[in-house]
Amino acid sequence: MTFPIPAGCLAVVERLASSGFPSYLVGGCVRDLCRGVAPHDYDLTTPATPEQMQKAFAGLRVIGTGIAHGTLTVLSDGAAYEVTTYRVDGKYSDGRHPDGVRFTASLEEDLVRRDFTVNAMAYSPREGLIDLFGGQADLAAGIIRAVGEPERRFQEDALRIMRALRFASTLGFEIEENTAAALRRLAPTVLRVSPERIREELLKLLSGASSEKVLRAYRDVLCAAVPALAPIGETWDGAASAAAKLASDPTLALAALSRPLGEDATSALFRSLRTDKKSERRATAAVAALDAGLPADVSDAGLFLVGYGQPTALDALALADAYADPGTETARQALAAFRATGRPTSLSALALRGDDLAAVGIPSGPARGETLSRLLALAATGKVANERDALLAGALDLETGKRE
Repeated sequence: MTFPIPAGCLAVVERLASSGFPSYLVGGCVRDLCRGVAPHDYDLTTPATPEQMQKAFAGLRVIGTGIAHGTLTVLSDGAAYEVTTYRVDGKYSDGRHPDGVRFTASLEEDLVRRDFTVNAMAYSPREGLIDLFGGQADLAAGIIRAVGEPERRFQEDALRIMRALRFASTLGFEIEENTAAALRRLAPTVLRVSPERIREELLKLLSGASSEKVLRAYRDVLCAAVPALAPIGETWDGAASAAAKLASDPTLALAALSRPLGEDATSALFRSLRTDKKSERRATAAVAALDAGLPADVSDAGLFLVGYGQPTALDALALADAYADPGTETARQALAAFRATGRPTSLSALALRGDDLAAVGIPSGPARGETLSRLLALAATGKVANERDALLAGALDLETGKRE
């Protein structure tokens, strides 16, 4: 079995070979090559120590990415390749990282420590595929199976539980029975993992073509790993179905999953996963807009856009579509009809500025801001034309109404 390998990667292999060291592609790149999918990156392993690798790569740019664990990053032909010394991991005291590593001369010892059989294959352009644990057969059968004893693999690194679910979703595979039973038993240990890493795996899971199947089958595991999801309760299956329809936009898919929780709990969920503020605001606004109610006519559409803005309106429609909410198509038509009117939905589009209000005796300060906001609502609903004189007249009416 031979695979097309980038020239830069082959150059790394040849550099090591000329120094007397074999090397092998390992991990996800081999899995993808076996599936006929172009890998995103290429990782290699070799018996050469970091010091021996540095000598072999003389003249190339080498970065000591994880030199304590035997990993160097080599820049070759414009691409970066991680090369790691064969190693045996020490005890995992924290259930996430090995306390230390021991270099070894055995490729088998290096491969046996890996998570799943489909990720524990190696490939050499000279020797072909090295498959010691049945990874190729599991790929063909569509199975995620732990290497060796599943509980040991998950006790070593609890993030592997989330990785198993992610691979099942993105590859469309089933999780092997013993592996599934072990990850269910150990699901609470995922809380040892940093929220950032849990978030990364969860968003990748949500982007998978089989996300709904995995979300439904492993609800208990996900709620143990992300407790903020647990209150979704009996609406879980519907939320999972909606999230799956938004797989191309993982942030919105997570918003769909959390929609039954409401605005505040959605915000709390995103915060618990340490998402960036932009993603949190986007998801929370979409849920809030949908919960407030979609517009039913052109006037409603104007106020909706004034309140939430065009991007949030589109996100709310996407959530409504995913949930097959009644009134979604009516809202879409109302928003389209509103856009055709050319009415303003932001203060910057209003044909009036704050200083213009001095002409009708409205001083600068909070009162002026309140008047502008009310004028914008009147212009958006068509009650006042978006023209300076008409808006000034509207402002005067508002001010007179206050005084009366």
